[in-house]
Amino acid sequence: MTTTSAVGSNTQGINDALKSGSASASELQNNFLTMLVTQMNNQDPLNPMDNAQLTSQLAQISTVSGMQTMNATLSQLLSQVSASRAMDSAALIGHTVMVPGKQVSVEGGVPGKFGLDLPSTADAVTVDVLDKDGNVVRTIDMKGQTAGVHNVAWDGKNNAGAAVADGDYTFKVTATANGTSVQPVALVYGKVQSISGDASGVLVDLGDGQTANVDDVRRIL
Repeated sequence: MTTTSAVGSNTQGINDALKSGSASASELQNNFLTMLVTQMNNQDPLNPMDNAQLTSQLAQISTVSGMQTMNATLSQLLSQVSASRAMDSAALIGHTVMVPGKQVSVEGGVPGKFGLDLPSTADAVTVDVLDKDGNVVRTIDMKGQTAGVHNVAWDGKNNAGAAVADGDYTFKVTATANGTSVQPVALVYGKVQSISGDASGVLVDLGDGQTANVDDVRRIL
């Protein structure tokens, strides 16, 4: 008779199901106990079940069940924390913020505001403004800058001093210290319209389909 091996096989299946979340811990435990009683009633008296192995298998069921309960509790706590953060972040609605981004628009000859964030001091900072074809229309030399968030001053003109056409542009930031990049982050401005959330966390809605994680907000104006 293969009572012991059957218990081991079924226990492994139960553990796999618990880990995958395909059934609840209580359902699987009930199934296991039903199976165990049936097999004990029909076991071969000359080849009884191994008590040590059975105890180990029962301990595995208990451990995995406990982990599932703990994971459920943690999920509830994380949901509560996320809801609390969303409520706190609601205070940003109506405020202008600076978040990572590379697009700037020019309307009526007036460019939108943008900036950059330096993780450390740089002895050379350059900003290139590019048109939709990727051509550099303006290069802005900001010289050396300290670590932190900085605004970029662009008057909406190209390198020849002529006003650029209205439309969307992108900008690229280069910042080095002793010839090595300090990994600058390009920033754009946006006015917070609403707050939402997804698996990545709390999001700020900046309008026109633009969103950013609240953790990425570099400055609040």
